[in-house]
Amino acid sequence: MSAQTEAVVQTSKGQTRASLTVLFATVFVDLLGFGIVIPFLPMYAERLGVNTAGIGLILSIYSLMQFVAAPILGRISDQVGRRPVIMLGLLGSSLSYFIYGFANSFPVLLLSRGVHGICAGTVSTAQAYVADTTSARERAHGMGLIGAAFGLGFVLGPGIGGILGRSDLRVPVFFAAAITLLNLLFAALRLPESHPPSGTRRLALRELAEPLRILPRQLTRHRMARLFLIAFLATFAMAMFETTFAIMAPAVYRSSAVEVGYLLAYAGLVQAVTQGYLLRKVVKRIDETRLIRAGMILFAIGMTPMASFHRHAVLLLWLALLSLGYGLANPSIASLISRRTGQHLQGEVLGINQSAMAVARIIGPLVAGVFYGATGPTWAYAAGGGVALAAFLIARGVSNGPSGG
Repeated sequence: MSAQTEAVVQTSKGQTRASLTVLFATVFVDLLGFGIVIPFLPMYAERLGVNTAGIGLILSIYSLMQFVAAPILGRISDQVGRRPVIMLGLLGSSLSYFIYGFANSFPVLLLSRGVHGICAGTVSTAQAYVADTTSARERAHGMGLIGAAFGLGFVLGPGIGGILGRSDLRVPVFFAAAITLLNLLFAALRLPESHPPSGTRRLALRELAEPLRILPRQLTRHRMARLFLIAFLATFAMAMFETTFAIMAPAVYRSSAVEVGYLLAYAGLVQAVTQGYLLRKVVKRIDETRLIRAGMILFAIGMTPMASFHRHAVLLLWLALLSLGYGLANPSIASLISRRTGQHLQGEVLGINQSAMAVARIIGPLVAGVFYGATGPTWAYAAGGGVALAAFLIARGVSNGPSGG
């Protein structure tokens, strides 16, 4: 390799790292705002006189709108570029926080969560940005950085929200709106475009809605359908854990509310370290399919017996295994889908995958709540482990080659 060629390669690598760093910061701040606000949503809604059924609907509308928006925004990003869609998402997120902060009724609060759900559809666009700026070898690590940004946002957000919300629950919401607006300014100044517009032709409304119309067929008959199913099951199992943990830990481990918060922060930290650091080390020696299988087995081992013991030291072990498993599997699924997708379809196909995960987050909490109430914590957590095990068994039939799943 000549000195000039080597210099070009080094410059390209430096630009890639810089772009991913800016993208990481953008996603992290966006999810930090989410983590600041969401833990206090049920309490905030209750103070507005919303009943538990209404609170459930408020929690579900976010994932429902994300499900609808993700493939549409993915297709738009394939056409007009990733940067405008990411920035539009940040603007909409900030607007949703302001609506939330001024909400004085159930419909307005529902509107704020719906707007935020639409903006959350840009997650697949961020994944497509990673695909644009990384080689196939580096892609799993790049997807892991996005996951790490999520994990850190969820770890730090609730603590900041708790401090800010001691006097008024509106304060964390307006703080989230402010940092998201600053994040938009940061992205406008520092985030370069990774996918230049493919043409000047405007997309018709029918074309924009096409991904949503064919989504059921895409989820079940697409050549990536097996991978979409694995992503669905992994997210479904995680949603079962997230929905019931705050109920299970006090009942089984006698944990206080503060201890539950620390335990969830610990789980989020393990997941963030796994996706942001460990994945980069192991992906050089282990391909994505093996990481998915290993991740789902670890998840199943961590969740299945979690409600069957009573010592906190054992609980820390189960949480570590569950978080490690999900941290390995989730970005590896996205990476494998990306590697098997043409460059011009990255946003759309990753958007379909995001929609599969959104469906899991709509259905998972409802199933978890009903099953937990009917059977108790032991069988509910065994069922969650069974879902993870099913994902592992399906992943056994997936090869690591470039062809479909």
